[in-house]
Amino acid sequence: MKRFVKNISDANGYSKDQQEQIEYTVIMLSFEIIKLVSIILIFSMFGYFKESILVIAVMSMTKPFIGGYHEYTQIRCFIASLLITAGVIELSLNSKLSFISNCILIFISLFCMWNTAPVINKKMPITRPQIIKKNRILGISITTVFAVISILLYKYSYFYEIITWTILFQAILMFNKRET
Repeated sequence: MKRFVKNISDANGYSKDQQEQIEYTVIMLSFEIIKLVSIILIFSMFGYFKESILVIAVMSMTKPFIGGYHEYTQIRCFIASLLITAGVIELSLNSKLSFISNCILIFISLFCMWNTAPVINKKMPITRPQIIKKNRILGISITTVFAVISILLYKYSYFYEIITWTILFQAILMFNKRET
């Protein structure tokens, strides 16, 4: 991996700092891809391929913009993601939400996001106000699109519950763990 990044950096005349940033990005993307594929494969073995894809899609499209809970090792992140996905799937399959209940959970989640997003990770802080504002708008907008999809799917598919529970988990996880 390092050799690959070094070759790209040398070919493009990147500085040592730029090379290190590229290397970090490639490593993190690789870990994320491995984590997501592993979660999908695990849930596919139990017959929940579509459900796991939907949970991961909603989380992947909202979390980068709203922020929230982060683990500091890849293994802990994998386990947390696995447990969150399992929780969302279990709740969506075993608790039938009424239309009103679904809407209430969505509105509470959006309210939390409206008042909290984006949550800045202390290990990777965003400091520029325009980026913070952009992430806030993107995060809330993308979540609102998923919320509307959930409401529209209510009569047609149980996938509405997966979307709703995922949005709720994302909102809950915006309230970071206590620092010790």
